Parts: sequence; structure tokens; C-alpha cells
Amino acid sequence: MITARAVAIAALTVFGWLLWALALAMVVYVLLAWRSGDPAFKIAYLAAAGLAAVAGGIACRRYARRIGAGG
Repeated sequence: MITARAVAIAALTVFGWLLWALALAMVVYVLLAWRSGDPAFKIAYLAAAGLAAVAGGIACRRYARRIGAGG
């Protein structure tokens, strides 16, 4: 039987991977914006979104491990 704990671990793990994929997409967007000569504030908010996605991915994976460890 699938427990709520297993569902939470799976959901957090998958969401962590999705956030890391989003961070990779943000890297591509930053490079494209930089190459096309976009304003610095646009590059900055794209980079901030990428960093937030990385942090969110790390947090999701950490919470999944904590739930899996019983804590």
C-alpha cells in the first residue's frame, strides 16, 4: 500500500528535478539575453529566477531525504 510518506517523497523528488531543469533553461535564457544585448536588469532577473530554481530544487530534495529518514 502506498503511504502518504512515499507520495510526499516522490513528489518532492520529482519537483526538485523539475526545478533543476528550469534552472538549466534559465541559464540558456541568460546566455541568449546576454548575446542579444538585452538590458542588464533583464539578465539579472533571469539569473535570479535561475538561482531561485536551484535553491528550490535543493530544498525539495533535502526535504524528501528528511521525510525518508523519518525526521
